Amino acid sequence: MKKTLLLTGLFFAAIFTACDNQESEKLDPEVEPGDVVNCVYTFDEDKMELQWTAYKFTRKAPVFGTFTHMQVEGKLEGAVPKEMLESFEFQIPTSTVETNDPSRNKKIDSLFFSKLDKTSMITGNVVALKDDGTAVINIKMNDIEKEVIGKYTLEDNKFAFETQIDLSTWDALEQLNELNVACKDLHTDVENGEKVSKLWPDITISFKTELVKVCD
Repeated sequence: MKKTLLLTGLFFAAIFTACDNQESEKLDPEVEPGDVVNCVYTFDEDKMELQWTAYKFTRKAPVFGTFTHMQVEGKLEGAVPKEMLESFEFQIPTSTVETNDPSRNKKIDSLFFSKLDKTSMITGNVVALKDDGTAVINIKMNDIEKEVIGKYTLEDNKFAFETQIDLSTWDALEQLNELNVACKDLHTDVENGEKVSKLWPDITISFKTELVKVCD
């Protein structure tokens, strides 16, 4: 009799345990079908920001600028933002340089960019976006192609990149010096007692964009 009761108890325990497991599975949020979301990302040129920072004076005072036009080609729509960004190629007309100073814009275009070899456009492409946050970008200027290393962040649909370049890499120091001579007074920190005109070859480049995200 005791053996029969024990077996009966185990039988009912097994039934209730099975019911409890089924209920747990139903309540598990990880298996809810409604959690599956499909998203498509699209590049929108109106949502990108490009900025360069040059430096004057021996104390490296920043001079900010951008270009009013930048053309991007590649996979401009997809489900994986990183794959899209790694396909990007770009073209920047140097005549669209903008520093919020028309006179300075004209000097940079005529005394620097126009003196470079085959540089009506700065062109390039994304070589790789590595898992450690390192970005490799190819830039062509003065008829010279060079890869530059920078840092990037990619958070869902928001991408940001920054790097520092040296114009000597593209053999552009002669043209830079010509621009510096033409702007000697503007590049001399007279207020701090300096008499030396200085325009640094170092340029900081930053780029940001937000992909348009649509999910079903």
